[in-house]
Amino acid sequence: MIVATGATGNVGRELVRILASAGEQVTAVSRRPPAHLPDGVQHQRADLAEPESLRTALDGADAL
Repeated sequence: MIVATGATGNVGRELVRILASAGEQVTAVSRRPPAHLPDGVQHQRADLAEPESLRTALDGADAL
């Protein structure tokens, strides 16, 4: 599983889309839920300013 932080930003949103279209298992991380995610992409709420909030999002990740 690949975790993509900043999933609602300009770069993160595009990265999530590209990874998902390539068939990767993706967890999109952001402070607020995105309006739309590609099929199969999971969302996890976390904030980089609160490192403990990343624990669940990173559990089982192969890449960040």
